[in-house]
Amino acid sequence: MSDLYTRLGELLTSTFDVETPDLRPDASLDDLGLDSLAQVELGELLEQHFGVEVTDAEMEKMATLTDILEALEKKGVTV
Repeated sequence: MSDLYTRLGELLTSTFDVETPDLRPDASLDDLGLDSLAQVELGELLEQHFGVEVTDAEMEKMATLTDILEALEKKGVTV
């Protein structure tokens, strides 16, 4: 997995108590136990940690970890 995937996983495990074995690329945010409020919070954390704007509308379109990674890569995020 990429460094970006690793950083995203660390963010999810430390902030939302997601279990490491649950972090699969195809895992949905619902699968990870993130309700709509937590998903908004995740968007804010992505902005803080990666320095890119992530709107609520963009977060609504991100259903899986792969979706989040692809969106961050499109915004030029690298680690």
